[in-house]
Amino acid sequence: MTQDHETIEELLSGYVLRSLSGEDAATADRLLSDHVPFCAACRDSLAVFQAVTADLALDAAPVAPPDTLLPRLHRDLGTQGARRRPIAAIAVAAGVVAVVGLAGLSVAQGVKAGNARSRMNGIAQALDFARQQGTSMVQVNSSRSNTGPITEMVQPGAEEFYLVGRDLPAPPDGTVYRVWLLSGRTATFAKDFLPLPGLTVVPLAFDPARFDGILISVEPDGSAPLVPHEEIWRTAS
Repeated sequence: MTQDHETIEELLSGYVLRSLSGEDAATADRLLSDHVPFCAACRDSLAVFQAVTADLALDAAPVAPPDTLLPRLHRDLGTQGARRRPIAAIAVAAGVVAVVGLAGLSVAQGVKAGNARSRMNGIAQALDFARQQGTSMVQVNSSRSNTGPITEMVQPGAEEFYLVGRDLPAPPDGTVYRVWLLSGRTATFAKDFLPLPGLTVVPLAFDPARFDGILISVEPDGSAPLVPHEEIWRTAS
């Protein structure tokens, strides 16, 4: 396989969006059989693309996107001759989710209407972060067989990063998921969160370069964040 990973990721995102045809479609088919099964980075990227675009299946009435979203999409779609960006197609997916799927999230997935726009903006911000040059994705592995991985999105020089999970199970009643940033044997409290139906995006306003990894535990809601107890997810390093 001679393509660089930037080109491969763009083809995978187009494959998930079902926007490929001709030679690109044939190349994507070959990648899925000959390359992706043996490449952990591409498998992780494919999982993220699939998680984001899964909300496109929602059948819902359209709603207005943020004022800044449509101009950005038009710029991305209309640029000719620019360097191909590996996650540009995902920005298109974000716009389609915002316009087509947001009302479905409120109705079909029980998200309150007042929180729907906030959730849409959070997803759009994470997608915009993901498509920036140099952004990498790290898998945060689960210690439980029935709980899938979370993806950590990190950008060199950025003093923030994102965690993205799909269909995360709710913690037991009266508990929350708690994010810890690891540095050697020290675990620094970062944030508590509860998963949302479908896609869960957790922004973290910390410089990831200062830490070795991520740990996510289950803790009693409102408890003092002293040390992690019941570990659920952790990065490999």
